[in-house]
Amino acid sequence: MDEIRDLVYLDFEKASSIWSQFEGGLRESVTTSDDDSKGQKARVRFGIPKIAEANLGADYLQKRSTLETKVLHHDVLNRVDEELSNHDLVFDISQSLESTETSPEIIRNAIGKFPYIKATGQCVFEDYPRIQAICKQFNDIMSFINKCGGQSAGLIELEELIEEQIAEIRSTNNQKKKAAAKEGLKKLQSQLNSEIQKNLSGQVDQWLLDGIILWIDTFMKNRINFRNYPLTCCPSFQILCNLKRDCFVDQDPEHLLYGYGSRPNVELTVFGLITSIPSEIDDRFDPMTEFEDETQLSDKQIFENAFRRMFSSTDDIEDFARYSRYPNITVHPIAIYRSFKSNAKRNK
Repeated sequence: MDEIRDLVYLDFEKASSIWSQFEGGLRESVTTSDDDSKGQKARVRFGIPKIAEANLGADYLQKRSTLETKVLHHDVLNRVDEELSNHDLVFDISQSLESTETSPEIIRNAIGKFPYIKATGQCVFEDYPRIQAICKQFNDIMSFINKCGGQSAGLIELEELIEEQIAEIRSTNNQKKKAAAKEGLKKLQSQLNSEIQKNLSGQVDQWLLDGIILWIDTFMKNRINFRNYPLTCCPSFQILCNLKRDCFVDQDPEHLLYGYGSRPNVELTVFGLITSIPSEIDDRFDPMTEFEDETQLSDKQIFENAFRRMFSSTDDIEDFARYSRYPNITVHPIAIYRSFKSNAKRNK
């Protein structure tokens, strides 16, 4: 084997659908039996022709999940990748373009009409529910951080001096000394307030945080974006993906983000179906033109026109949240992984 993959993400349903079209269908059979001493068990036979089959006595749901995750995922990805590549349906950026390419137009022209793409490069994960959760508690978090930082030696010393000034004011009957102490107290309190305000500079207006939360809740409620930069000399060209939470191999994005970070310092590969190649000038067909050619609309057409224009208006707003724009391309990801080339030949 020339390549090992650390599989981070796999849309198993999409991959198996593609594979079944090449193979003529998947097969799956399950038989169950009762065992009075051990409870109900399942003898699972789950396989994809020519790929992987397993027979084991196990609790059906648990072992089937484990089987799919640990055995079938890598196999079905390898087969789908191989079949699509053999049918000349995959454009591999790393294999087809120089790493020094700087023109997005040359890149897009090279992709041409290939339906699938494979790209290895620097990347970013954008977990919007995570941003939303942080915004909900942002000022409280900043207050806590600033309060911890506020317990510096300088502030503690100012607070002690203020306490001493207050004690002196209370203990003396001399009006001149009391007036001087009060004046000194005002200066110390002003200095203390100034220092505290510096520490509170991280606060954000609540209306802004509420707006961010509202925007994410409306347009990006469960969104995890993945951006891949296959050619760092041309950072304006990006491959943009929307990830399904239940397709992460470890089933918990928190584990992935802790391990790789939201901006990994190692390259990852995305393999998927190209779904959008935005033009520099939006020349898409406008379905509302049917009403423009009508000289007199019926009552039903007027009603339909009004409601359908609501969709057109909201589309313009949603475009801000979708990020599908020139020269980016949008891809439905089948898999995201980190690959390692075998050193076996070099070590012989």
